[in-house]
Amino acid sequence: MNGPEKKVFILAVLLLGLGVLVKLSPWDPLPRIETFSYEEESREVFREQNALTWHASKISDSTATESAEAPEKKKPKKAKKAKPAVHFPLAINRATVDELCAIKGVGPKLAEKIIAYRDAHGGFQGPGDLKKVSGIGKKKAENILSFVIFD
Repeated sequence: MNGPEKKVFILAVLLLGLGVLVKLSPWDPLPRIETFSYEEESREVFREQNALTWHASKISDSTATESAEAPEKKKPKKAKKAKPAVHFPLAINRATVDELCAIKGVGPKLAEKIIAYRDAHGGFQGPGDLKKVSGIGKKKAENILSFVIFD
């Protein structure tokens, strides 16, 4: 055994000894998995309690501010539409409008144009067909190509 091998061996023995000392010591640095028991019902109860607590705090906050200030008309916040999860690369010959809109630089109108071209010409065979869609130039085609596949 040469010098560097001896150092590695000594280090391994020291680390093994340290592990044994930690294992045998009364102090437990890591919590045991057995001590945590979550059941689906307890999670639901916890979520409901948090929702009620949050709602109650919002009501008390809003009544306190309304009594202190002159009443104002509050505009309702627009609810954001939850976008479906899209996995790339997309099969462009089967993609929906929402999936195409997930591509950077493609909006609803361009997505509809892509689908209209696909329906009219029987699907895309390659990158050249994508450039034939009205509104897609060389740069936009290069951007879209990194997110789609042709099948």
